Amino acid sequence: MSLNKIIIGFIIILLLFCGAVWYEINKAPIPKSKLIIDNHTFSVEIATTSAQQQLGLSGRTSLPTNQGMLFIFPKPQQTAFWMKGMKFPLDIIFFNNNKIVDMYQNVPVPTNGDNNLPIYTPHALANQALEINGGLAKSYGFKKGDTVKENLSK
Repeated sequence: MSLNKIIIGFIIILLLFCGAVWYEINKAPIPKSKLIIDNHTFSVEIATTSAQQQLGLSGRTSLPTNQGMLFIFPKPQQTAFWMKGMKFPLDIIFFNNNKIVDMYQNVPVPTNGDNNLPIYTPHALANQALEINGGLAKSYGFKKGDTVKENLSK
């Protein structure tokens, strides 16, 4: 067997191994938890990795009424959200130290694909954000200053 064939075989095995590792890392299950705002309980998926946070709820066709996705940031910041790949409207609720500091209600799906997407940034620092079905924040009467209680699973 020639040295070139051995090197090519080694490279193919290395690439397959790297692909398998990448797949395992990115298919990690999203932790789940409960979140309570003004006596309304949400079952939330927690976006913990950068990849999960970039993807968010995009690509899904719907979300059960009292479910959502919770984004946790290492420190309070003015993080940016977009609606890339979204197929239904969302409410984006930002909070810091378990108090709502800002929210965008009934954020529409993009009308021109994923080009020139609006960016949604809180007007105050936030260490967490919650995405829920559009219209629920208004329907439930959520407002700035409301307390958010968490039951985060380990």
